[in-house]
Order: sequence, then structure tokens, then C-alpha cells
Amino acid sequence: MSGTTSRPAKGTPRHRIPVADLDAVAAGRVTGKTAARLFRIERSRRMLMLRGVTAALVAAGDPGPLPPATEAVGLLLRAEAADGRVVSELLAHPAVGVWAVGLLNRLRSKEAADAPGRPLWQDAGYLHALAGAAAVRAGVSAVVRVPARNGTVCLPTLGRAEFPGPHVEYATAVLDTSTPGGGETATLTLGTRVLRLSEEPGRPGERWHPVRPLVWSPGGRAHSPVLDDSDPYRDFRDPHPAREPLTAAEEDRWRRLLAEAGRVLAARHPDAGELLSSFLRTLTPLPRMPRFRTASASYSEAVGGVLASEPYDATELAATLVHEARHSVLNSLAHQVGLFRRPDPKDPDEPLLYAPWRSDPRPTSGLVHGAFAFAGVADFWRVERHALHGHRADLAHFEFAVWRDAVTQALRSLSAPEPQACLTDWGRRFVARLASWTAPWAREQVPPRPLATARAEGVDLRVTWRLHHLRAEPGAVRELAERWRAGQSPRGVDVPVELGRPGAAGGREPRSELRRVLLADGEPAGGIDGADRPADLLAADLSLVAGDTADALRGYRTVLADDPGAHAAWAGLTLALAAADATAATPCLLGRPELVRALALELHGDGACSVDPVKLCTWLSE
Repeated sequence: MSGTTSRPAKGTPRHRIPVADLDAVAAGRVTGKTAARLFRIERSRRMLMLRGVTAALVAAGDPGPLPPATEAVGLLLRAEAADGRVVSELLAHPAVGVWAVGLLNRLRSKEAADAPGRPLWQDAGYLHALAGAAAVRAGVSAVVRVPARNGTVCLPTLGRAEFPGPHVEYATAVLDTSTPGGGETATLTLGTRVLRLSEEPGRPGERWHPVRPLVWSPGGRAHSPVLDDSDPYRDFRDPHPAREPLTAAEEDRWRRLLAEAGRVLAARHPDAGELLSSFLRTLTPLPRMPRFRTASASYSEAVGGVLASEPYDATELAATLVHEARHSVLNSLAHQVGLFRRPDPKDPDEPLLYAPWRSDPRPTSGLVHGAFAFAGVADFWRVERHALHGHRADLAHFEFAVWRDAVTQALRSLSAPEPQACLTDWGRRFVARLASWTAPWAREQVPPRPLATARAEGVDLRVTWRLHHLRAEPGAVRELAERWRAGQSPRGVDVPVELGRPGAAGGREPRSELRRVLLADGEPAGGIDGADRPADLLAADLSLVAGDTADALRGYRTVLADDPGAHAAWAGLTLALAAADATAATPCLLGRPELVRALALELHGDGACSVDPVKLCTWLSE
């Protein structure tokens, strides 16, 4: 892991990075040189992907009405000879990784390739669109057939053309860069309709919508990511999303928020700003979500790409971008450095662990990724909280405390013997450096009110996770039920617990949102959509977050009397009892909530009258 690139006596070049890069990345510092080394690795990966796609298409007989894939590769090579920078930028385009992986999966699975819906040749045609975009940008003469869908043609990194109807859903268009003139650089023809691109493809036209480049300076130097609302592979979760392009007003909001976020990062977060300047290539806007329920995502093969819902303010956007960019950095690093061991073929199931930011159990790699990403979020709020005032400062203190504690808990789990077995030596070194960087945060003071709210959030997340995923052994639960009915003590009954099969566990509890509303607005009742939650349960949640513990206890007891399996009510009851200092019942619920719930369900199932959950917890605490 020293040096940069070497060429063995035989074979292709091998990439190498200094050990210092791994240590610096773990501490959140990504210099321009480190980023350049990592992106050289990504370029090689993309070239291998193109090679694999081309070979698979040739083997499949190049399905559909488009020319052979080798023609598109030949045009890319011509464009690279004319302007290597253009092809390098195309290869680095995050959507290229999404497309290549998806197409390879289709080609390797005949069932997927033959599935109804989007024809295989439409996916294959993206290679021709890449070649056409390279020809336009490098000034190479060519005539290229490219895919069109519903009258729309996408040229990656350039933009999209929209032809008026009528049109069939799937068709081919012709891109001609061989006869430019009169202020034109190329023509696009779909059927009998012709669209002429100006010599400045970045200039909007009546039917031409160019990509939306942004200029911001989060790291103190100008950086130009793209606001991507046109590429068909921009969203790895849903290729060819049906979302409408941004309106002019939406684009203006994004530009304003990004500019403000850049100023926040440049002023107070130099390391995070430098990381974003180096790694953010595209930002794919998602529809606005309810407040404190923003959505964002990144993908291992779309390094540099971020998906994010429209934020409510620039500070929130800055934190989101830091989080997702750190995922990109770690994805790129993991492509070069083996941080995680491959599963043993004799025992392919690796342990799944609790992640304090997810509702589902996570493998070791997922826990490392989350710890690294949320360490960046915690560090952002650690600094930002001192620049804010009033309710906004309270919320920032809360976010720092929540994510500081979550990262600490995750790193503690990663240091245990079982997850360590899933880490390589380099993975252990990375985790140790990350732990060393974050350790001093434990000594930083947080005001009492946001600190108490953050601790309640942590307990809520952990208890809710246990309720959803841990399973008490049924035979032992039945024995406890018999002892309860007989008026006997529960002492001496051993109740093993195992991780159940991962499944849907619901999203974040509305109580998380209510806590943030309380801190941001001073009261918890506004700004939350509780339509998907029973009214009596939401009322108990509101009482709990507002500090009316007695009312919350009554509410959760009422819910559990009718539905003893309600995960959310058990978690709420745990928090209410802890707040009421009901020490006789609280330890059992805090430590073994899944056991209490299982026993309540067992007793309810035999037709007996409902059992008071507090009395049940007190009995079990013996």
C-alpha cells in the first residue's frame, strides 16, 4: 500500500495508495492528491466495466436495432484520442456505474433479460449514447444511433432532447456530429423531426435541456458538480425514474441552498468542504419529504453521486452532503483496499449487528460505512452548534449528541471479537483510526435539555430495534406464562434470545421527528404527519415528548391492552417508565423488551384478560 501506480512484469497496471491515505480518510481528511489517486482507481474500474459490458453484448448477439457495441467502443477510443479529458469525465460520471452494473446483471440473467418492460436493447443503447456524447464534446465527426424513450433522448453529461409527439415508447434516434455548421455542433433526428444543437450544448433551447452545472466553493476553491435531473440512470434505486424534470423555481431553490451550504462549509468545516470539493460529481434531486424525514442515498458503484430530497434549509443540506460524500469516499477506498473479509464458503452467514441509525440488522461492512458517514455528521454538528442560537442551537446540540453516541456504540461493537473476524488487518486499522479521531468528543459538553432528549432518542432506537429483531425462545416464554398464571416466581427460568430473520421493521419512529420538532420549534405538536399512526398511540407519543409522563403511561397502557404486540407502544412505555423513575419495572423493559412483549402476547393468546404491562415487567424484574 505504498506508492501510486505500478506495472507488474506481466499484466495490467496495479494501483497502490499510501498507508497515510487510509489513515487520513479515517480521520475525515481527503486532500486533492488522495482524491486523484482514488479516482484513478475508479476510472480503471469503469474501464473494466465497459470491457465486461461489451463482451457480454457481443456474446448476446447485440440485441435490438442498434449497431454492435464494438462500434460505440471504437468511437469512444477516437474521442479519447482527440480529447482524453472528455472520456475520463464520462467514465467518472456516477450514472455510468449504475448503468453498467444493472446491464451486466440483466445480461447474466436470461430471466431478467427476457422480462417484460423496458427492452434489453434500450439499456444496451446507453453505451452508444455515451459514445455520442463523447463525440460531441471532443469534436469528433460521427453518426451514432442512440436510444429514445417516449420522444426523449439523453446524452450523458450533456442533457436531454425532447421531441414532440406522436411517438412510440421505445425507438432510436440519430446523432450526427459530422456536418456541423452555422453555429451548430450536432443534429439529433427522431423519425422526421430534427433538433439542432448549438455550438454551446450547455445553452437551453426550446426542446434541448442541458445538464445543470453548479458552481460553489465548499472547500475554498471553485467546484462544479452537476444537478442531474435527466440521466436515465441517475437513481440507482429506480433506473429510468418517472419523475418530472425540475421546474425553474425548483432549480433556483436548489442553487440558492447549495450556495448557502457551500458558504457554511467553507466558513467552519474545511475538511468536510475539501472532501466535498473532491468527491461530489452529481446531485440528483428527489421530491421534498416531510420535515425531519429527508431522504438521501449513495451507491458503491456510483462514486461521486448523491441523491437527496429537497432540504428545508442550507445547514440541513450541508450535513446531508457530508454524510453521503463520506460514503462515496469509503466506497472508493474499499475498491482498492480490502477492508472486509469475504464470507467463508463453509459458513457464508456473517453476524448481523445493531446499527443505531437503521431499523434493520447490518453486516460488518454496513456498520463500518454507517459509523464513518455519521462520524462526519457528528463532527459537522459538533462545530455548527456553536455558530447557531436559540432553538436552532438546541437542535444542533441534540444532533451532535445523538450521532456522537451512535458512532461510539457502533465502534464499540466493531471492536468486539465477532465483527473483528469480518475485518481484515486494514479494516481493523481503519476502525481504530476512526475511533481515535472520534474519542475526544466524549469529553465535549452538551446542554442538559438537548442531552437528555438525545439520550431518550438513543434508548428509543435501541429498544425499538430489539423489539423488532430479537426473538425470545418460545418454550421458555411458555414456562414463564405458566408461572405467571400459577402465581409463582420467574426466578431460574433461562430465556435464550436470538436474532430473528431480518425483515421489514418499519422506518424511523415518529417520536424521532417529534423530538426534533420540539427542539426546533419549542413545542412538539406542529409539523408532523401522523396519518399512518393510530390516534391514541400518537397522542401518547406527544405526551411523552412533551414531558407529560403520567398521561403517556396511561396512553401506552391503553394501546397495549388492545394490542399487546404493538412494538411502538412497548418502546414508548419503556421511555415513560424510565422518565417516571419506576425502577421496579424499568430495568426489565430496558434490558429485555423483546421478552416482555413475547410474554404479553403468550398470555393474551390464551384468551385470558389483558395483563397490565407494568405489573408484568415488575414481576419479571424479580
